[in-house]
Amino acid sequence: MKLDELAKAREHMQKPNHSILLYGSPKTGKTRLVGTAAKIPELTRIVWFDLENGSKTLLHMGLSDEEMGRIELIKIPDTRVMPRAIETLLKCFTVHRDHIICDMHGKINCVDCKVDGNFTGVTFNISTMTHTELIVIDSGSQLGDSALSLACIGKDVTFKPGYDEWGFMGKYLQDILMVIQACMYTNTVVISHILPIEEEVNGIKRDKFFPLIGTKPFSMKVGKFFGTEILTEIKLRKHKAGSSSTYKQDYQTGSRLNVKLDDKEVPDMRAILIEGGILK
Repeated sequence: MKLDELAKAREHMQKPNHSILLYGSPKTGKTRLVGTAAKIPELTRIVWFDLENGSKTLLHMGLSDEEMGRIELIKIPDTRVMPRAIETLLKCFTVHRDHIICDMHGKINCVDCKVDGNFTGVTFNISTMTHTELIVIDSGSQLGDSALSLACIGKDVTFKPGYDEWGFMGKYLQDILMVIQACMYTNTVVISHILPIEEEVNGIKRDKFFPLIGTKPFSMKVGKFFGTEILTEIKLRKHKAGSSSTYKQDYQTGSRLNVKLDDKEVPDMRAILIEGGILK
């Protein structure tokens, strides 16, 4: 198909799904910005995988009962000896069937909860999700830590990861991110922390900043899995965000859909999902 024919055909097609990577320093409004998606009536459901207690922000950002009702929260406690985040998300993203995730432990088909008779949970099946829904992973940085923990499972806490462990970590993350990149079923937002990497150009050292997911090399290329990359920061005591490729030197941002948050007085997901043309 010629490009002009594709452009005309797309005018009559449902908008394609989109993947968004949002990153920044701690307390720069990352979770709050993504939480504003609950204010968008065009979104019927938000499945929020909470790996590091970001739900506390959601509870205190002034969402109405109706808006909070759009969010299905899946809390997944994750530790070095119990890397549940990567275990649960690997199954959720790569095995396309109903997964019942318990509210207590964030575990699929949790035997402990069933034995106790206290099983309550959320049913998740990525293959049945739609264009008017959204998946949020908070955060990709914790998911990377969890992937390394799974690669080192059964080892003593003093164990130093080697080539194989780092390789498995990258594979686990890539298995999930390739599904997000394909955008076959629904829209996805991954929240991440920030990684400074020192580079030397013409004898001058300076830091460049990337989303932190996995190792340093993996973080430097992770943007390829996403259609839009957004940086959050605080300027003049206000939360700000940028998504154009020219937003800020030495920070990785940009959007394949020309989504632009740079000039917004108050960052909001409507500017991305509605004004950016992701949702009709």
